[in-house]
Amino acid sequence: MKTPIPREPSDKPSATAPGTRAGERASSQRKNNNRMLRTILLGTVAMIAGVLWLGEQYGVEREETLNLLAASAGFVLILVATGLLGAGIIWVVRLLLRKR
Repeated sequence: MKTPIPREPSDKPSATAPGTRAGERASSQRKNNNRMLRTILLGTVAMIAGVLWLGEQYGVEREETLNLLAASAGFVLILVATGLLGAGIIWVVRLLLRKR
């Protein structure tokens, strides 16, 4: 028979018990999310630096390069917004169909 692991008081209640596989999995997922965020940010910084460097190498003015980067970022944001809008519409339709 397993003896229960005594819980230490904490400010925030945990959704999973410490020492369980679910708790370990949740902790691992939090670490993976932080790594993913860091990787995305570092990749973005490297991409911007690379585009600026290439612009200089090919003799493109810095202002024009920044304008192209801003246009690209705007296009990506429009695509993201379109995807979120589509997901929202699907969610609402499923919600309405479930109520019937």
